[in-house]
Amino acid sequence: MFGLLENHQNLYSWFPKMEKTTFDVSLVHFLLMFGYKLFSLYYPLFLISIGFSIMNVGSIYLLTYSVIAISSVIINYYIHKFNPSKVAAFGIFGYGIFALLMIVSHNLTVFYIAQIILGFSAAAWLVSLKLILMKSETDSHSRSFGWFYSMPHYAAAFAPVIGGIVIWKFGFTGVFVLSVIIQFANTIYAYARLNGNLTSSRRRHVDVSPTEVSSTISIRKNYTKIFNIIKPDKTFIVILTSLFAALILVGIYRAFFVLFLKELHFSQEEIIRFISLAAIAYLPLSIIVIKIVEKFRDAKTISGGMTLEGLITIMLGTFASVVNLIGMFFVMVISSLSALTMESGKSALLSKKLKNYQEEASTIDTVITTLGPAIGALFGGIMIFYIGFQNTFLIAGVIVFLLGLISWFYKLNHKL
Repeated sequence: MFGLLENHQNLYSWFPKMEKTTFDVSLVHFLLMFGYKLFSLYYPLFLISIGFSIMNVGSIYLLTYSVIAISSVIINYYIHKFNPSKVAAFGIFGYGIFALLMIVSHNLTVFYIAQIILGFSAAAWLVSLKLILMKSETDSHSRSFGWFYSMPHYAAAFAPVIGGIVIWKFGFTGVFVLSVIIQFANTIYAYARLNGNLTSSRRRHVDVSPTEVSSTISIRKNYTKIFNIIKPDKTFIVILTSLFAALILVGIYRAFFVLFLKELHFSQEEIIRFISLAAIAYLPLSIIVIKIVEKFRDAKTISGGMTLEGLITIMLGTFASVVNLIGMFFVMVISSLSALTMESGKSALLSKKLKNYQEEASTIDTVITTLGPAIGALFGGIMIFYIGFQNTFLIAGVIVFLLGLISWFYKLNHKL
């Protein structure tokens, strides 16, 4: 009996460590993504079904992600004034409002208002949850963010199947109703769960007074100081610039991959199975990747993730016309894992580099994460319209691969 318990303990210890705050934030993120991914996989198909073109789809993604990027700066002000658990709960509630608006009206004006609400809400919870992780006590922020960025993929293992069944039985109205219920419940759960993890988000630095903290002037001063920190660090600038450019091109893949599968004549049932199986395969592999990223420098994980993402996108663009569903399965799993290394490395790097300005660090992180794919979605729609899916993926993959190599070799010659 004691031998079994010892083996169980050894098995448990093999998993990457997850502190209480990391667990709480990750669980809230999982529930949020579960409610969203019930329909998000099919959202491009939904847009096409109600009359939008591929170029329109790209512009809608640009609108939503641009609102996230712009709103992140506004949220930066409020996370200085309020506990970030309140701001995060407010953002999750906004996701429920978005789904509710998609139910009650198909008016075009209401549709665009819903996209803006979605973008602002995403900024609220993204900046707040990342801030809580950045402020948490941990011996590896790379590991904590590795867990955080894995949650959407864990949700994708189950949500698309459930969402597909609900859509089949009740249409998109049914899946939006289910999403509303989940997001409103998660709003209450998130506030109750996270409220004790960070009692105050107000800055406590000796060079900033309490009165100054709540002012816009203070935030401007913080960004000026951040600029002075970053400006002389050429390696940091090269890594971050390369990553941003890579995210622009990765945004093409993210926005149009499901439509690409439809273009290759895969059925909706095949796509559901494909996405779910890829997410299930991601579960054990992500554990291994999280164990790896906590052992390497953040710049190395970013460069490695970019190189791998570029390589797999090149293969997708080259062999898409002949690859089968199994090949697509491996493409998506590898792409998800490379994105995990890029995102966790980025957040950890910003957390360490800007450790005295974590509110601003979480804001910059969110802007980079969302603005890059927004630009990619816009240009992706234009490129696909003129040169097709395969050529677009091929060009994007080559550029991302080269950026990964450039940042990798630059990093070898400059310490970061």
